Amino acid sequence: MRFVIPTAFFAGLGFAMRLQDEGHEVVLAPRGIQDRRLESRYALPGNGILTKRPLSEVIADRARYRDAIWVWDENHSVEENELLRREGFCVFGGGEWSERMEHDRDACLAFVGEHGLHPPPSFGFDNPESGLRFLKEHPEQAYVFKPDRGENRETWLPISDDPAEANVELRHHLRAIRSTSPFVLQEVKDGVETNVEVWFVRGEPRFAFVTLECKRKLTGDLGDLTGCAFDFAFATPIDCGAVTQSVGRLFPYYEKTKYTGFADANVIFAKDGVWFLEKCERFGYNAHPNLLWNLNRAPLGETFRDLIDGTFTPNFAPGFGASCTMYMDHPTPDTFIDFPEADATHLYFYDVYRRDESLFAAGYYDHVLIANAFGFTMEAAWETVLERAHAVRFSSRSYRVDGDRTDYPSSPLRRYEALRAIDLV
Repeated sequence: MRFVIPTAFFAGLGFAMRLQDEGHEVVLAPRGIQDRRLESRYALPGNGILTKRPLSEVIADRARYRDAIWVWDENHSVEENELLRREGFCVFGGGEWSERMEHDRDACLAFVGEHGLHPPPSFGFDNPESGLRFLKEHPEQAYVFKPDRGENRETWLPISDDPAEANVELRHHLRAIRSTSPFVLQEVKDGVETNVEVWFVRGEPRFAFVTLECKRKLTGDLGDLTGCAFDFAFATPIDCGAVTQSVGRLFPYYEKTKYTGFADANVIFAKDGVWFLEKCERFGYNAHPNLLWNLNRAPLGETFRDLIDGTFTPNFAPGFGASCTMYMDHPTPDTFIDFPEADATHLYFYDVYRRDESLFAAGYYDHVLIANAFGFTMEAAWETVLERAHAVRFSSRSYRVDGDRTDYPSSPLRRYEALRAIDLV
């Protein structure tokens, strides 16, 4: 088969490499960037590994790729995606709908609200002063700070478990910020945060899985927020409570529109209800490499093809996939990456290129790769994934080592036990 992987930030490089290893013809099509300071680094990922062409060139020459499957790795290049769809190309992922659900929060909340999913009470502000007045008027409530624009790390959560103390923490934070972005203060809800995803083929729900991720970079839930520091993934029945109380509420829309793709919901199962946080109808951080590397029994190319042509039948192992993101706090170009050849098929690469038969980090992105492993228990999966992470060596490597611990707030083991206890999975 032939595949084109349009990419904005090389999140799909690992998919492209796996497809090529399976014997398929693959073209990686970077969108390009506007930041000239990073152009030389951006030009490196994928070099010496597979064929690369700028997305603009591939679109202009798209007739050559009429028989290819185009797999969008994130929500970007919407006009190009929709053009290909109108012209009858085989396109999976991306597009206007997925872009809107991820980046237009008002549209997203209106959509899920029509189907009975609602966020924790949230309040918008244009400046810190108005937010401070609000906090003083509600001194016994804890809130999360979410800027409309910015990096993951700029979302701010209080440290204290006491609502009044957490409120004071946030006041100090608002006094210190220099950003001019509007922001939202969202009530903190005590519950089990979970991501639930269902795969649809022409409106029919075919498969569901759950991921429990940790977003803090440092062991013990310390440090900055990142996309995903590590996670666990496991398949679950479509009719289980975790699905029916979250994404399941949206089934009528996807059935009506004959949707093919992913539909997810990041929610908190709390004592006072189910609270919606966000949805990203796309390949996401560690979740899909984890699922497709560790649990999927079918080849990756066949999975993509079957989703496109409607013949997809789930073929996933019971048990748990574990992932562990490896990164550099300060990305450095031309950093040599060493790892046992036997572990190569268990690594998902983001920021690498090949030179003289060796792999190097390009230094464009702080996430270098994801280590992956399978286990019939979460503890066994984590033990193996840590062994693989330890065996990967590069300068200033960083990763979390506490996936099997329960002494920090977002412990996946504790959250899984809670989901089981309240009969959601």
